[in-house]
Amino acid sequence: MGFTKWELVQFFDGLTELVSDENKGKARVQIRKFLLEFEKSYQYEDAVMQRNVPYLPPYYIPAMPQAVQDEIRKKLTAKLTGQGENTPEQVEQFMRSQIYDLKGLIDIKEYVEWVDKEIYRNFEKRLEASRG
Repeated sequence: MGFTKWELVQFFDGLTELVSDENKGKARVQIRKFLLEFEKSYQYEDAVMQRNVPYLPPYYIPAMPQAVQDEIRKKLTAKLTGQGENTPEQVEQFMRSQIYDLKGLIDIKEYVEWVDKEIYRNFEKRLEASRG
């Protein structure tokens, strides 16, 4: 029997309550790591292509704020133009991918930092809501 992500979050939130106060921080970090890997194990590519899915993880470019997407698009266009490979189709293909897939083309450090903060912020919101 499999779990949905929501069921896993609820399960882990329940387990976290059983952990001693001094180990709760460590438990939350381990749960966060597990949930991130859980999300990565699913095929989000279809979700990104269709855009009819209620949730995209923030490490996918389409889930980022429009201003960030525009900035990434400009950098990608400039880089691909410099390589003589700039086609609208190619840019759009990259724009539907994960930010990590652009590592060889542009500097992604600031975007990865944003993604990490966003993932942690969403995780904290879910954690607080489950305690509510």
